Amino acid sequence: MFFLESPADQVTPAHRQAIVTVLVGQTYVETWRVMCQANWQAYADRYGFDLVVIAHRPDMSERGQGRSPAWQKLLVLDQPWSAAYERIVWVDADIVISGHAPDILREVPDPEKIGASLSGAQFSDAEKHIYFERLHNLVVDPQLAPLAWRFTEENGFSESEIDGEGAPMLNTGVLVMSPRHHNALLQAIYASESASRLYEQPLLSREIHQAGLLVPITPRFNWVIHERRILDFADIDTVEHPQVDRLIGHLKNELTKAYFLHFAGSMNIMQHLARLTEETGAPWWSRPDA
Repeated sequence: MFFLESPADQVTPAHRQAIVTVLVGQTYVETWRVMCQANWQAYADRYGFDLVVIAHRPDMSERGQGRSPAWQKLLVLDQPWSAAYERIVWVDADIVISGHAPDILREVPDPEKIGASLSGAQFSDAEKHIYFERLHNLVVDPQLAPLAWRFTEENGFSESEIDGEGAPMLNTGVLVMSPRHHNALLQAIYASESASRLYEQPLLSREIHQAGLLVPITPRFNWVIHERRILDFADIDTVEHPQVDRLIGHLKNELTKAYFLHFAGSMNIMQHLARLTEETGAPWWSRPDA
């Protein structure tokens, strides 16, 4: 593993492909080390990836400091060492990789394409309907449910004052990319401005779509727990809830479904599981009481 604490730190590639993430802040570093480091390294070893962890903002300018760390993923293909890799797989730092996950590169055999999961792809149509109702606390006629879901996606673009032009919203927590083919695109997106609560996601989704680069990959490589919590455990909103172990038991089952289990929007749960892991000395998914 290459753990880069400053821009001066070097990477000496051992493989032609790498898994890359960015960690900003000691809390995120500590949580990642407990929850992710071992399972990421096992995955990298199994399929021949280098593991590169950037523990600083690639953009240290005032603009870079003022933006969410989510934007920094657009700079990973432009690092001094990136050109040595044929493929780079970006993985958000709040993702746990399961022991049964297959090689993600098999999902995107063409290095000129970008692999990403569609937002909401892990849901059935009925689950999308229920999720929309619970999220907005209203009742939607079943005949209008597809329109309601599309409204949710289009709203993500319009909030950023972006014309989505029919583009699907992507979940950009996992991206299969190529420095040779995609660096210029990501640099252009990073140079753009957006005040969206979704950060880089709408722009990146639209530009990948417009360029004809998208290869949709199975949502099992980006299995988000936040929406599942709203669907199945809306009553458990804090880790102090007396029935939080019921939620943890559910997450153990979600990990058996997922290849990459994503804690986006649920960092409080991820940190809670990290504390349990440190207290017991065993992975959270092996707890018999959950």
